Amino acid sequence: MAIYSYRSTAYWNETDAAGIVHFSNYFRYCERAEEEFFKNLTGGFPGILARYGITVPRVKALCEYRHPIYPHDDFRVDIVDVELGNRSIKYKFEIFNESRGGVKAADCEIVVAVVDPKTMKSIEIPGELRELLKSMGARERT
Repeated sequence: MAIYSYRSTAYWNETDAAGIVHFSNYFRYCERAEEEFFKNLTGGFPGILARYGITVPRVKALCEYRHPIYPHDDFRVDIVDVELGNRSIKYKFEIFNESRGGVKAADCEIVVAVVDPKTMKSIEIPGELRELLKSMGARERT
């Protein structure tokens, strides 16, 4: 079950020479889902910076591609897991091509570090943010 779902449409300018969505755009789709998720909670990434004094740069990104997305296909990105470490957050995403029968297009994972923007050093996830994320379905790393 998804913690959060984001829907959109693929556009021609996102494709490669083969006429399918370029692999790098899957990460953009995941980031859009993450940003929309946070926009609803904290006013987006600017809200996180203002409220908690942190930024969340990406430190790891993986994607396993299963089925192409074509121009003008509607797709859905589900955030299916949010794992809270001490100083990082790991998201797992599933992307579905809704225009092609809902077939799974990709499984992706992005890890962000929680960073003090003044020092660019990782810090612990602020307690209030940790509790907010847990209330939305995030879990502690085991």
